[in-house]
Order: sequence, then structure tokens, then C-alpha cells
Amino acid sequence: MDVALGQRERILRAMMSATAELGYHAVTVGDIVSRARISRAAFYRQFAGKLECLIAAVEMGRDIVHPLLAAAADRESTGDLPAALRAIVRQHLAICMSEPEFTRAWGLELATAGPNTVELRNRLLDELASMICSVVETHESRSSTSTPRSFDYYVALIGGCQELIYRRVMTGRIDRLGELEDPLVDFLLRSLGAAVGNEPGD
Repeated sequence: MDVALGQRERILRAMMSATAELGYHAVTVGDIVSRARISRAAFYRQFAGKLECLIAAVEMGRDIVHPLLAAAADRESTGDLPAALRAIVRQHLAICMSEPEFTRAWGLELATAGPNTVELRNRLLDELASMICSVVETHESRSSTSTPRSFDYYVALIGGCQELIYRRVMTGRIDRLGELEDPLVDFLLRSLGAAVGNEPGD
């Protein structure tokens, strides 16, 4: 691996580790370079400051997570909608549990670091909403139960899911996120009642 690339990955992981433990506003460049075992000069060769580093770290995580979620959905593409949604939820929760520092930093700190990170957070949520929208529309196209929905509808769905995850993360229960699989799938399916041939509350 290229030295600079290896350093960059260590820096990004150090950023997430420090942010998860200390909170973004308390993190210093010194904390990051100490955890990454690099010099300040090496840090500043790659990043202008800790904000740029945080954004890059989150984008690195996004580039790993989203293909995994898409692959989970693709594996169930020939099945029914409940199976596809469960595959996405299960994969998402598994990733969150396997990367607790990233999950805590993303879930609790990203929206507090300033306008740029709020915009990034919203973009990531929009991407999740687009994924769910695509999965639902693909499955509905095979049936006669197609229901027009706005993109805001899907953003609201993702927001509801994220709130449940956020509460577990905030109370230090990342290792128990798997318990949310059934509640999240049930929430999605009931909200999308027309898509699965049921009305919410059935």
C-alpha cells in the first residue's frame, strides 16, 4: 500500500475514534495524530484541519457502507419486498455494530460540526431514502399495487428508522442494535402498507 494512502486511512480511523470518544468539538489535531501515530506535518499534507478530516472519514465510510446495502438488496431482488427490506435493515445494523466508533461519530456528532457536515448528513440520508425508494418501486412494478409517493415520504421513513438507531447509540447500546431488526422492518412494511398488499395497522 502507498505510504500516503496508508497514512490517510489511519488518520481517518483516528478521527472517528477520537470523535466517538471525545466528541467532535473537543477533538484536537494532536489527538488525531497521536492515535494515527503520524506527525502533524503528515496530517496537514492531507487535510486543512479536523473538519475536512471528519468529512473525509464519513465519506470513506459511506463508500464502504452503501455498496454493501445495495448488494444486500440485490441478493433479494427476485424475492418479495419484505425480504428485500429485511436484508437492507439487517446489513445496515450489522455494519453499525461492527463499526461502533464510526456509528457513534456519525450518529451523534456529524450534525453538530457545522453547516458542511449537516449538509453531508442530509445527503447521506437522501441516498438511503433513494435506495429504499428504488427497491420499493422495483418490487411494486411487478404487481398492481403501485402507490405514488413523494421523495419526502421516503426521507421521513429513513428519519424514523434513524431515530430508533440514534436512541440506542446515544445510550451506549450499539452492540444491541440487532434487536431493532424486527421493529424497523415492521415499521417500514406498515408504512408501505399498500406496497405489500396490506393497510397499515392490519
